[in-house]
Amino acid sequence: MKAAITRMLLVLVMAVAGVVIGGQVSAQAACSGAGCAGLDPQAQGCTSSATDLTATRHTSTGAVRFTAHVRSSSACNARWTRVVLEANACCYTREFAVESQRWFNSNWIASDFRTVTIPSNSVGTYWTNMVDNRSDDRVRVCDQTIPDGGWSCGPWTA
Repeated sequence: MKAAITRMLLVLVMAVAGVVIGGQVSAQAACSGAGCAGLDPQAQGCTSSATDLTATRHTSTGAVRFTAHVRSSSACNARWTRVVLEANACCYTREFAVESQRWFNSNWIASDFRTVTIPSNSVGTYWTNMVDNRSDDRVRVCDQTIPDGGWSCGPWTA
């Protein structure tokens, strides 16, 4: 009886705390693919497996300096734009996006467009919510200055 209670407590502790393997706690993403669309990549546990895609857009101008990348998570099978804003002058609100298209009937069809708006005088790291990642998708980073408007986008990548 005592051994059975000990085993049940051990199972409970492992379930609550996670299984430690090689000094690291194994973690699972909270969503996958289309189930991640519109969700925060950090809150869903998708950032640890993320890498930058080649659709990387770097812009550096006097009053506004930023680096924006499309990130892709193998754990979540999803993508988003991450922005590192180094300088953002007094009067420039910036909006960044991840745009995706899907290949369908021999045409690229708009699939998803997720944005993050960053107020003037703000610096730091920001990200959009996610779009799902399918083998027939392509993505790119876009940005615009508000109130001037007009999206400027980087190249498409699969």
